Amino acid sequence: MIMKKKQLLSATLVIALGAAVAVNWYYTKNPIDTTQDTTGQEVSGNLGDSLSVGSSAIENETTEAAQSVMAKKDFFATERLKRDESYDEMIDSVEEVLESDKLSQEKQDEISDKLDVYMRNIKAQSDTESLISAKTGGDCIVVINGEICQVILEKNTLNEGIILQISDIIEKNTNISAKNLTIIEAK
Repeated sequence: MIMKKKQLLSATLVIALGAAVAVNWYYTKNPIDTTQDTTGQEVSGNLGDSLSVGSSAIENETTEAAQSVMAKKDFFATERLKRDESYDEMIDSVEEVLESDKLSQEKQDEISDKLDVYMRNIKAQSDTESLISAKTGGDCIVVINGEICQVILEKNTLNEGIILQISDIIEKNTNISAKNLTIIEAK
């Protein structure tokens, strides 16, 4: 008899708990409302959701910001691609000249030495770009032309601390002095 009372009490508690959950769910659910936003598009969702108020403006701002970031990345990627293509063309031209029989051994050695200098500049540019990007957290382009170095940074990354760090990186990796260094921000 004691066992039946415990089973009956347990079953009653389970039913009462289930009923309480069902009643709570029924009274706390929000009705889904379909309305039109300011652009005339139909928006569905719970009444009062932030998505139903001005969601198209937020999407437009997000899209514009993403396009701006992509344009910045495209600038650096495009400039790097142009530079690499011009280097490839120059190296191909020099190699063709070196392979021709019209040059004396002395001229070939001279051209070969100049090619080595260009190759070291290319490597120095690549290395310094990596180091500067690591320090600034943004993209950059380094152009080395003889004893002159130019650095182009992403917008809003230039400050006194960054200038000092970039000067230090350039001096250590390229032996170009700070007076021959130009640092600018891309627009």
